Amino acid sequence: MPAEPSTQISETKAIIDAYGAFVDRLRLSPAEIHDEAELPHPKQRIVDALAAAWSLSGGLSYAPARIQGWLLLLAQFQPGVGEPIGDPAAETARRMTGARETGKPANPPELGRQVAEQAIEQAWSIRRQTFRGRVEQERAHLLGLLRS
Repeated sequence: MPAEPSTQISETKAIIDAYGAFVDRLRLSPAEIHDEAELPHPKQRIVDALAAAWSLSGGLSYAPARIQGWLLLLAQFQPGVGEPIGDPAAETARRMTGARETGKPANPPELGRQVAEQAIEQAWSIRRQTFRGRVEQERAHLLGLLRS
């Protein structure tokens, strides 16, 4: 027996809110790629929830641009990525912000050096090339769902 409409709306909202809070905490740059296992719900459930929110005439009120943005970010979560593929500029900025929030002095050249070392150790550039095509293809697919 299908769930009641109010229950479906409530479940959809819970999925979207958990995903939205998750990506807000990450502050992803467009060049960063993460493993889909990190997501707070299975990827397809998030896709289904965002598509439902897009098509619902009532019950949920998310700005269309917000839904589109969440779908674009969702494409940056791919199976088999393992350790996140970072973006040196975004990671350096994140670390500087973190230092400022804790009141510790930030040393931009040192932070930049640490991030550059991490990028080399974790082969961010090489791994990004492996996944970049999938991310772009999935972005187009996910946005296409909103047109159908």
